[in-house]
Amino acid sequence: MAIPKRYRWAVEILDVQPDDLILEIGCGYGHSIPLICEKLTTGHLTAIDRSEKMVSDASAANRQFIGSGRITVLHQDLLDNHLPASTFDKVFLFNINAFWMDPREELDMIRRLLKPAGRFYLLHQPPPGHDLEEFENAFQKNLGRYGFSLVEIFKDQGEAVRSVALVATPTPQ
Repeated sequence: MAIPKRYRWAVEILDVQPDDLILEIGCGYGHSIPLICEKLTTGHLTAIDRSEKMVSDASAANRQFIGSGRITVLHQDLLDNHLPASTFDKVFLFNINAFWMDPREELDMIRRLLKPAGRFYLLHQPPPGHDLEEFENAFQKNLGRYGFSLVEIFKDQGEAVRSVALVATPTPQ
């Protein structure tokens, strides 16, 4: 399976540590799974997607990592999941449109799932004709409005990636 460059870029930003507990929201075909799992030893990746077909495809493409116990792929929606609270060191997603609209419920759920010192990685590749800044500004506004503090912003303007990533932590309440 050829892995698009934007997923390699995203996993670099995640800075996966061997013992990380990571949640990927909307795993799609599972492009990031091998990149993350090859860096985990005692850590674990949980990948969720609301599409049964995507879960099936991601599972089939990554059987070796499922067999090793480094990943669980689940057919679940973020807002209707059965994951325990305060579990994950890192939560990330790539191209989930709800986050530039009004993601109050989604960000509340991410806050619930993250450990107190956890980090949320919001990555997006805008459609053709849209600027990275348009999405960066919307994401930054929504994160601040719904209880997250911005840690860092990454941008890649190159044609193969052309994406923005915002890293945030839950603001103590």
